[in-house]
Amino acid sequence: MQKPFTYTLLLAAVLALAACEKTPEDKMESAKESVSEAAESMGDAAEDTGDAIEQKADEVTDE
Repeated sequence: MQKPFTYTLLLAAVLALAACEKTPEDKMESAKESVSEAAESMGDAAEDTGDAIEQKADEVTDE
């Protein structure tokens, strides 16, 4: 009685995992989004760095 029940649970788990697997198209779209987000973050970081440099230059010239 235990083995068939265990095999049924195992089969259900495998099928559930297989249904969740991403297609290559989904993976590519996810990668594109990640690259886009990374580029946006780099742009924000560059802008923040520029602001910090400008602020530091203002502090130095005011002294």
